[in-house]
Amino acid sequence: MIGAITRAVLPWCLLFVIAKPLLSLRWPPPEWSGTLLQWSWFALGDGAFVLPFLAFAVGVTLKDLLGYSRRAFRSGLVIGIAMSALSYSLAAWAVPMVHHRHLVSMGAETADVRRFGPRTPTGILENLRFVQENPPSGYTLEASSPERFPPNVLGWQLHLPVAVAVFGLVNVFLGMLSAELTVDLRRGRRRNALLVLGLVIAVAFQGSQVVAAPIGHFIGSGGLRSGILAAWLPLSVPLAGCLLLPYFIRSRRYG
Repeated sequence: MIGAITRAVLPWCLLFVIAKPLLSLRWPPPEWSGTLLQWSWFALGDGAFVLPFLAFAVGVTLKDLLGYSRRAFRSGLVIGIAMSALSYSLAAWAVPMVHHRHLVSMGAETADVRRFGPRTPTGILENLRFVQENPPSGYTLEASSPERFPPNVLGWQLHLPVAVAVFGLVNVFLGMLSAELTVDLRRGRRRNALLVLGLVIAVAFQGSQVVAAPIGHFIGSGGLRSGILAAWLPLSVPLAGCLLLPYFIRSRRYG
């Protein structure tokens, strides 16, 4: 099972790792130059970003291997939780800690702007408590003034890695449902249909995240709409898919 999952996920992971740096239109790309700390920061960030989307391919593979069974559901749940935990650990802890060490290595004057430490949940919570207890006369997103960060943006930053990790778990089951929906198609058509379904889910979720993010709204109007709601609202897209796909499966099966 592990070998089949690796074969399903590894090509997409390698494609992302190779293609993403080239999109920067710089040579050499930032990801391929700089210090080891900088490279580690990029690599961990890429891993945290791509894992929840690769969960779709994992779900497809599990369904093809185990069919319609309780074992498939249990395996999807266990592997999905493991991938989600890894995604959260990377995004919420490993990436900001390595980033902070990279900033420190660049010089003390750069590190001083991180007065609340790495942007881990602990650092963000400390920052949020400070802002709530010492409201500034005006909010800003300047990295040099974390004591004036909007509290809704801090709340969004705190909840976002958790929401994305949950999406990874949901995406495993979306992959399983998509595999069941397309089971009767010929191999080539099925592969294309699954690719389209996976891309639609990924783009819809990512697009809803961009729309819901409170940063753009704050920059545009200075408004402080709920950051917690902005973090969790995009999950309505994959959850809607979990409701719609069984309906399409039943309709395809029973007419």
